[in-house]
Amino acid sequence: MRLLWIQLALGLFQADLAVKQEIDSNPDFDTEQSLLGGRVRLKKLHNHGMAGGRLKGHMPAIIRGSGIMTLGCIGLFLKTLWKEGHGLQKFGYALLTGGALSNLYDRCRKGYVVDYVRFQTPWKWLNRLVFNLSDFFILAGAILICLGHTDNS
Repeated sequence: MRLLWIQLALGLFQADLAVKQEIDSNPDFDTEQSLLGGRVRLKKLHNHGMAGGRLKGHMPAIIRGSGIMTLGCIGLFLKTLWKEGHGLQKFGYALLTGGALSNLYDRCRKGYVVDYVRFQTPWKWLNRLVFNLSDFFILAGAILICLGHTDNS
């Protein structure tokens, strides 16, 4: 069963890379595409920084920090895999690890992360942020890990 969780993380990593490759190589995403009445917008963005473009121009430091955090997540994932039960946490770590690996891979390989999803909301700060599938995996994974931790305490 442990192998299935690892395969899930690697499958999510590969799926996200495939989506990013499609977005990055398709000129249709150079211009904004609206979905759901304009509430969701797709447009390719090369993020040369961290979330929200922070620390742009400091990619070596971002890679080191992201690498250390990703290794920590992988370590906790592996530790959790050896525990009985903890299915919610294992699922969360699979999501978190797959997403973190994909964004780290982009940073190391390309020098930027491919982002492409923006939301139109009443909150201006959220409207400025651009996401990718990995970001959603990371968020969902973190939530599931926290929820799983409260169930197993």
